[in-house]
Amino acid sequence: MTQDNWNFFPRLIEHKINNLLAQAEPNNAKAYQLYKTCKNENLWRNSFELFTVHLSDYFSLPEVDRVKSYFDKFLDRPMNRIVYDGFHLTFRTAHIDAQRLLEVADWSHTIIKNSCELNSVIISADVFKKTLSYITAPPSYEKDQDIEFEDFCIAWKKTVSRQFGKKHDVELEKILKKIRLLNEVLKRPELQHKKKSFIPGIYLTQTEIDWVLSVRNSTLNYKSLPKFPLMRGPEKEKLIQLERAALLYNIIRVSARPELIQQLENVRSTILNQCDWLLNDKMANSA
Repeated sequence: MTQDNWNFFPRLIEHKINNLLAQAEPNNAKAYQLYKTCKNENLWRNSFELFTVHLSDYFSLPEVDRVKSYFDKFLDRPMNRIVYDGFHLTFRTAHIDAQRLLEVADWSHTIIKNSCELNSVIISADVFKKTLSYITAPPSYEKDQDIEFEDFCIAWKKTVSRQFGKKHDVELEKILKKIRLLNEVLKRPELQHKKKSFIPGIYLTQTEIDWVLSVRNSTLNYKSLPKFPLMRGPEKEKLIQLERAALLYNIIRVSARPELIQQLENVRSTILNQCDWLLNDKMANSA
């Protein structure tokens, strides 16, 4: 396990947990609800079984490729935006693949065991499996999407408490302190970005400004980055570079390959720097 994996553990665990949702399909209740909605809106006349085949096909696509027009081709007529918004999944409406969840649990166990030189029941794969199960099948009062590192820490602490009571509190707090410090270090560049004053350059149109701001905000929140809004694509070299970086980021964000995941923070930092440059006066000095 590389040192880089440990240094980026807070971001990697966020990515891995949210990626479980990005790779999920609707659970049975959600699938049936979507089927009934499409039936009631006279969009679908065939069986529920055939509808679930198309749902599976749609959700097997990378998240960035899931568009309304793709599912519309299976329907009798295009659905409206309100119906399509119902296709958005949360951990309450998704079926999470058990094997993928176990892989994240095993990874968490391995990286903490090796990096902290610790062998304790509180970092066992079973404890992390229960922690992730709590996050991905949340009770009504817990978050059901956009999971952050601190959500993971809280769920881990609850899991240890339920299993062992207060027996391992001191040991757990020592580990949590260590990885929360990693998170604080990772957050420092983000805080610097937020402190800056952004003055749009004169060579950016309002459409381009809105897109760059949207890319930047989505990047800060580890969300899928929006495509450039015009069909012809960006024409300015700096915007073309940003679009390429955004495409790479979206690919890495949904990837399960470790060698790609390791590049997430580097690409993210590049995108933030590009956005900040574009939104500053420097654009006034270049075409």
